Amino acid sequence: MIKKALFNAANLVGADSLFRRINKKKLLVVMYHGVTANNYDPPVWTQLPVATFRDQLEFLLTEYVFVSLGDVVAAIRNDAQLPERAVLITFDDGLKNNFTAAFPVLVEMALPAAIFLTVDYVESDEILWVDELFFLLLSAVRNKISVNLHDAVAGEYMKSGKPEEAYAIMVEKLKRSGVETRTKIMEHLRELVPLDLKALREDFGMLGWSDIHTMQQSGLVEFGVHTATHRILAELTEDEWKKELFRPKQTLENKLNREIATFCYPNGRPGIDYRQEHVEYLRKVGYACAFITGRPLFDFLTEDSMEIGRVAGGNDATSEKSYFRLNASGALKSIKNRFKKAIETQRTQSKALEL
Repeated sequence: MIKKALFNAANLVGADSLFRRINKKKLLVVMYHGVTANNYDPPVWTQLPVATFRDQLEFLLTEYVFVSLGDVVAAIRNDAQLPERAVLITFDDGLKNNFTAAFPVLVEMALPAAIFLTVDYVESDEILWVDELFFLLLSAVRNKISVNLHDAVAGEYMKSGKPEEAYAIMVEKLKRSGVETRTKIMEHLRELVPLDLKALREDFGMLGWSDIHTMQQSGLVEFGVHTATHRILAELTEDEWKKELFRPKQTLENKLNREIATFCYPNGRPGIDYRQEHVEYLRKVGYACAFITGRPLFDFLTEDSMEIGRVAGGNDATSEKSYFRLNASGALKSIKNRFKKAIETQRTQSKALEL
């Protein structure tokens, strides 16, 4: 509540408006995953309610100029400028509800967007393990089923009826545990915990090729690669790069009969989820740009087009109106940096007084 009051106060004094002017030459990219008409209890971060999605698009329409993925690629290749206050809408993973829930809103408002596909999962019954894990832990608690997560803290959260907290620990742990360990734990959970995957596929299932072709034919939606099977790049051996990073580009180009020049890093944190050698490989095999997380705005003059930052729009505080507006303008990053600097200065002064 205190943070919300501070964000509201910052917007009331015009912080978001000021930073939109300061950063008008930079590109704002908004990162979504799913858009849903369903209500989940507890809420699922990746599933933004349709009403919230619409509200954010309406706000962006009043303050920004929408551009397409093709516009961004052309600007990069031709060393050209986009319109001031340019904004690009993106979706990660290629979830079914990008077509059933988000696409109708985009068509109604005639707005462009980009979807980064987990290419090998298109037209499959696959549900990403990160999503399945959330519901398995939730079901385990609700059905009072004891599971072995091989993590003491996560285990305590499960015993105390807090599967969301256990999930927050386990999802990050398993992302970096390697395929063998991750598969073993997921199989353990699947054997013990009842879960109706069919019911989840409305939102968490993957797009089919007919959905993708329909969106492409609309002229509003373009597509890029989000790896073959949603593997974090830092986990890959060099022998796996071609399979996960280059072959899905070829597959998508053949299926859509057009060049695919854009990539999106799963998880996308620089130095953690991918390294510089991955950046160079992507560039080598023909990608013109790639999208990351953790940086709010992209400066064409000073930053690498293989690391375009994005602002998250999830079903949590990131979509609270005052937070979203500050974050989209770049003001939030500045406020956080100033706050961090003030704390560091205070600590330095305190140490000096102690001496």
